[in-house]
Amino acid sequence: VAGGALKSTATQPTPGGWNSPNTGATNSSGFTALPGGGQNVNGDFIALSIYGVWWSSSVTSGSGAWLRDLCYIVSDITRHDYNRAFGFSVRCLKD
Repeated sequence: VAGGALKSTATQPTPGGWNSPNTGATNSSGFTALPGGGQNVNGDFIALSIYGVWWSSSVTSGSGAWLRDLCYIVSDITRHDYNRAFGFSVRCLKD
């Protein structure tokens, strides 16, 4: 449910929208998460409109860090330890 509260309700063909069905999306948190996908180690952009993935500032090992991800087909948010050689979104907060 928490993932749906974070996701934008926009779906394709709206530019920047999630694939349908965008399960559970309400954006009730106001975060307006968009499916920016990522960039693999070869520099290719992947999973646009399917996943929204954000790095945390927490390093887990020499090459890893925590990230959070959302997917168009579920309403949860998950956490993974991932290789920092991949490119994902960041969210900047004003202090």
